[in-house]
Amino acid sequence: MWIFPRSGWAASAVALAFLMLDLSGCGRGSDNLPREAISGEVTVEGKPLKSGLITFLPDDANSPTQGGGVVVDGKYTVPRDQGLVPGKYRIVISAPEDKPEVVDKTNNAPGLPPIPGKEVIPKQYNSESILTADVKAGAKNEFRFNLVSTPVGK
Repeated sequence: MWIFPRSGWAASAVALAFLMLDLSGCGRGSDNLPREAISGEVTVEGKPLKSGLITFLPDDANSPTQGGGVVVDGKYTVPRDQGLVPGKYRIVISAPEDKPEVVDKTNNAPGLPPIPGKEVIPKQYNSESILTADVKAGAKNEFRFNLVSTPVGK
């Protein structure tokens, strides 16, 4: 059973995660790829990330999979049928702040959801990510990432 926080951005993030998995071909158990389940933890300054997204992007352009999932209370799990083929991946972690940006209702079309808040994860873990993982065949592919605010090398 999946449990998600009740914020507007979280619902958007979940929808985006499922769309990303669908577009990448993940979630189709009949593709006959040697997929591996992945799981792990994401902490920020040693504390579990309340909610966010984790994405595994292949280092090799010829890799047939990319994927990821939702991080809730610091944990994420991607089942084998939606998992990744063995190989090296670059990790992107994203978590907008809990309060959405204020939208000027006079310029916003009625019924549109609020714009997610600004990114709270430092760019060294998302847009300029330095994180990597090596998914191995038949192994327990469990990856833990502790994100720190201080830029690497400082």
